[in-house]
Amino acid sequence: MTSVDREVIAAAAQRNVQVLRKAEPSRVLYTPHDAEHDLRQAFRKRISLEVLEKNSREIAIKSLQAVKTLAENILSEPTNPRWRRFRTSNDSIRRLILQPGGVLQLVVDLGFREKTEDFVTYYVFNGSKSANNRLRVGTSMIKEAIESERQKLEDEERRLAQEESERKAHVQRIHLQIHDDRLSVAARAQRERHSGYKEKGIPGRKGIPAKGTIATLHGEA
Repeated sequence: MTSVDREVIAAAAQRNVQVLRKAEPSRVLYTPHDAEHDLRQAFRKRISLEVLEKNSREIAIKSLQAVKTLAENILSEPTNPRWRRFRTSNDSIRRLILQPGGVLQLVVDLGFREKTEDFVTYYVFNGSKSANNRLRVGTSMIKEAIESERQKLEDEERRLAQEESERKAHVQRIHLQIHDDRLSVAARAQRERHSGYKEKGIPGRKGIPAKGTIATLHGEA
């Protein structure tokens, strides 16, 4: 293979990687020699110890999804200024990013910085090469966390549903047992009334003579 062929193949491979990074950034995560390992670990730590630990799972998932959307918009259209900043006065931003613990710091880790224009506060993505790389890696880690937490949530919902189903079945069995016991007691009581004898396990009833003292036409038996 000539050097020209190698250069053509290398260039084509690089173009494929760039296209894949834009379309599915989570699939282009590991670089040669795993140079991004520390960065991935830093994002995992931020997400785990700050976002997930300080918020309910439901709030954490919603907040991570909001941050993921911000990041993916930039990754899909890196030159579009619309996606590169957000206002802190926005209701959804306040509810999903500013108020939950650890989420704003995660946004800063991704490359956003606070900026004020005409007395309005924004967070703006700086767009440097290193920031773009952090954004790509961070987005992949956020996606990983969302998928993991959603799976845990689904598992918990299934467990609770199973426990509730088992509880209802147990209650139903008790009700059926009580009903059967009542039918059995009623049947025994009816037999006692007809026979004059108290069956074992059934309390004596008023008006039924004790065994050995049943009155007959010829006296007591």
